[in-house]
Amino acid sequence: MSQLDFQGIGAMGTLVWGAGNCGELGRLEKVQLIGNLAYVQVREAVDGLRQHLGLLRPTATVFDDLFPPRCALVDDALQLAQETHEEALLFHSWRTYFFGAMLAAHERIEYDPPLFFAAAILHDVALTKDHSPHLCERCFALSGGDRVRDFLNAKGHPHEVGSKVGNAIALHLNGWVSRKRHGAEAHLVSRGAVCDLFGAGRRRFAQDTLVQVLTRFPRDGVIEALQFEVAKHRQDTRAAVMTGLSGGKAPPDPFRNVPGRS
Repeated sequence: MSQLDFQGIGAMGTLVWGAGNCGELGRLEKVQLIGNLAYVQVREAVDGLRQHLGLLRPTATVFDDLFPPRCALVDDALQLAQETHEEALLFHSWRTYFFGAMLAAHERIEYDPPLFFAAAILHDVALTKDHSPHLCERCFALSGGDRVRDFLNAKGHPHEVGSKVGNAIALHLNGWVSRKRHGAEAHLVSRGAVCDLFGAGRRRFAQDTLVQVLTRFPRDGVIEALQFEVAKHRQDTRAAVMTGLSGGKAPPDPFRNVPGRS
């Protein structure tokens, strides 16, 4: 194992890994991706059993306390998101942030809120109008990560910050991102996005806070915004493999039965 792989820098989904392959997976990487997705499903099944037995206790969180602190990184990331994202995609990005923050509260994960917010709010920037390259040319998580890294560097943020945010974005399609290997922020971006799309981890949320998130940032139009059933991803990329596993069909709304949801 190389030093880069040991540090997680050259691992599947990172910007270094995708620099020369456009995000195409090898055979073993496809197995790894499928294993990651299976691991998420097993965790969710265990949560369902624990909830049924009364052993899962959601952590109470105050909605307003979850917002990121105002700073240059947060302001710059939010400005780019507001300039490029349509409402449904922007709201998905906000929910990704909030769900990640709520999971962190439940599991007592320490993270950098501005860095996590910047990655979460921009993790799907490559799905926005006029983004280049096109989905069929390169994995959108990689091109989005590159774009955000370069944007933050141009804004004067430290290169380490741009790299961390860019890699968190690039990694989010891995299904499960190791916190130990890639950092809490990349871990939470992936889990927040997976939660919003598939509901994984939702049982760990306090009901009143979940309702506030869904009311403030409704899920209307999220499947269309993510182009889940219509996007033509480059063959053998993570997005292409995952949509292939689903038969190209969008998942049902995992929050449709939340009581009190407006």
